Amino acid sequence: MPVDFTRLAGAGDQRPVRPREIFFELDRDPQFAFPRDIQTEVLNRWFERRDEPDLIVKLNVGSGKTVVGLLALQSSINEGKGPALYVAPDRQLVEQVCREANSLGIHTTNDPHDPDYMSGDAICVITIHKLFNGRSVFGVNDAPNPIAIGTVVIDDAHAGISTLMQQFCLRLDAEEDGYIGITDLFRDDLRKLNYARLLDIESAEPGARLEVPFWAWHSRHEDVLDVLHQSRASDALGFSLPLAQDLLPESRCVIGGRHLEIEPLFPAVDQIPSFRRATRRIYMIATLADDTPIVTHFGADPDYLDKPIIPQSTQYMGERMILMPQELVPRATLEEIQKMLRTLSREYNCVVIVPSEFAAEQWSDVADAVWMGEQVAPGIERLRNGHVGLVVLVNRYDGIDLPDASCRILVLSELPEVLSLTASVDSATLGQSRHALKRQLERVEQGIGRAVRSVDDHCVVVLLGPKLIRRIRDPLAPSLLTAATFAQLQLSRQMAEQMKNADLPEVELTIRQCLERNAEWIRASKSALSQLQSSDELTIDRPTVALKYAMDSARANQVTDAVRALTTVIDAETDPALRAWLLARRAAFEHRIHPGQAQSTLLDAYRLARGGLRPLTGVSYSALTPDTQSQSEAVIAFHCERFMTPIDTVLFAQSLCNDLVFMPKTSETFEAAVDALACFIGIKGHRPENQFGEGPDNFWALPTAHYLIIECKNGSRTQDGICKSDVAQLGHSMSWFREHYPALPGTPVMIHPKSTMGATATPVESMRVIDRDAMKRLHRAIDDFATAVSESTSVHDRAAVAAALDATGLHAAMFVDHFTVAPRK
Repeated sequence: MPVDFTRLAGAGDQRPVRPREIFFELDRDPQFAFPRDIQTEVLNRWFERRDEPDLIVKLNVGSGKTVVGLLALQSSINEGKGPALYVAPDRQLVEQVCREANSLGIHTTNDPHDPDYMSGDAICVITIHKLFNGRSVFGVNDAPNPIAIGTVVIDDAHAGISTLMQQFCLRLDAEEDGYIGITDLFRDDLRKLNYARLLDIESAEPGARLEVPFWAWHSRHEDVLDVLHQSRASDALGFSLPLAQDLLPESRCVIGGRHLEIEPLFPAVDQIPSFRRATRRIYMIATLADDTPIVTHFGADPDYLDKPIIPQSTQYMGERMILMPQELVPRATLEEIQKMLRTLSREYNCVVIVPSEFAAEQWSDVADAVWMGEQVAPGIERLRNGHVGLVVLVNRYDGIDLPDASCRILVLSELPEVLSLTASVDSATLGQSRHALKRQLERVEQGIGRAVRSVDDHCVVVLLGPKLIRRIRDPLAPSLLTAATFAQLQLSRQMAEQMKNADLPEVELTIRQCLERNAEWIRASKSALSQLQSSDELTIDRPTVALKYAMDSARANQVTDAVRALTTVIDAETDPALRAWLLARRAAFEHRIHPGQAQSTLLDAYRLARGGLRPLTGVSYSALTPDTQSQSEAVIAFHCERFMTPIDTVLFAQSLCNDLVFMPKTSETFEAAVDALACFIGIKGHRPENQFGEGPDNFWALPTAHYLIIECKNGSRTQDGICKSDVAQLGHSMSWFREHYPALPGTPVMIHPKSTMGATATPVESMRVIDRDAMKRLHRAIDDFATAVSESTSVHDRAAVAAALDATGLHAAMFVDHFTVAPRK
């Protein structure tokens, strides 16, 4: 007769619920001999607080988050709080979790329909896309027979936010019927808002975009739904429309030359009822500085969200040497830095993360591989399996692991770009605000964390690009970074002090000291981190949470509550840019109950930041008059206000040159750079079309009482020269100039890759062109001028600044002759 093992000691008793006891009962791989101290500490604290509906667990990379999540789920199953769901950002990490669970002795499945999931015999591991989409197997809204969730772990919650948001957004390409139908609905509204920009959209200019004004959207969003429903079965809408359609009143629509986007203020995860009904929701994140998305994107109630669980013991992280070669060697070119990295990549895997395909092209001559989209996962596997060399990844700042030798040198080249049309519109208002800086630094910090995946790991992080370096050097940056990243940057600052007047060979030598395990460097690196203590306070951005509350209130037809919530945070806000942006959001809610007051609120916003949506009335053109002070005095005033050190001046000049390039999809950045250039060289300028909806792209009032009327066509790819429609736009801007500045002298200027006229185009009288060759001269002049005025005494010396303006041709009286040419037939 066989032995009945259930009768042996304790075998038939209730399964253990304490995670540590569960760990020792599992049939584990030998690598899991004991749980780490940090895992035990976190799991014990979680067990004490496990009945809180929403809990944040913060652990540095390499601390064993996966084991913590799996044991918490198994504990919940044993306690009768299943089914248990583990949600990872992507398929690669799903596979990684399943492998680790198998080694730990925990049964998993990838199928939510698996009976083992429902019975609690297996933890279901899926991507965040599988949970949150319009056809979710867990049920959407009032779908019958939804699959239940008892306890859910959202791993790398920050990394999943972009995927989550995409599921609630609608994107239609210009060729699709839905795009055409929606554009037709709002053509008259866009025409009144900015006719010139509407023409760019209708010409399919890549960088052109306009936001549908909220008063037009509110009156016709039901018509939009009719258009969308005609295409509801398409690939573009099938997974998003069921989630997005109920949020249309709280959404914004931006129409671009190549596609349009409809985006709600925040996702509404309550449309997946199984998620909101889960007994326990556990959000596992690295120690990033902002907890706000757990409230705004995952729907946790801020009134019941308690302090995150963070180990009391110091959370050691891997060793990172952070270097900024363009700060150490300001005259070094990108090509020279690339050559240095190429040399190092023959011995060590070097991974370069760039924000766009265009940025990737700048690395094509030195890269062994460029990976994007579906190429990334198999590419990373190649890196893990051996030496590849210098690899470029496009826009992968999160959701990837590059441990140990797979990446010993990590390069972040240029500032991460905004990804959506709505974010692009908002950047015109928020671009230099603390709010925007926080979002950018969070993205950078996520990118920096890709290559150090355990406490024993090490790498060198190289930051490139003047905009990125300027943001890292911003005085507000320390308060927006995690303590560990800030400590490592401080260590880099100390290194930079010792490396004044260094050259690139010295930078390469410093990199090698880290990679070749210099004992003194290791000691200094560990010392910088050893005294750090993680804060267990929630970091919540109150204006963002108030906006989420306003959206939810409006969805419940409590619009007055929405307006009141935003008014409270606006009254307390001191940042003019963020205040303007919040006022515009409040105006959209106010329109539903007080349309007149909404326009008044929008006017207040517009007066604070001219880059945002213009109200229907109350905005008139303000004439631009030449500066009463000399050009050199204006330069000194601008530089003393904006730049703390000479390197800041050089970096600003480099960022101008990087933005003043002939490239599609960059009209906003380019026109902003033309405006910034005017300030940099002591000339008054503004952007009439952007700020008032009429006039040229850029407008300069020279101290000589002469005006430049500037149209920017930097994105043109025509091979036939300047086309007829571009000339017509410049002619229209000249008519605008004569209307507002009768009898005053002005020169029409076209910025275009070519100075030749198209076959059917006739140049405007007195027209000048900044073509490719002229732009190269302008770049050299900007660079030389920055070098001259960044001398410690020159920036305060009027004679020295005037001499630099003369020497570079940037003096107002010389600018047209030096940097423009007459159009050619």
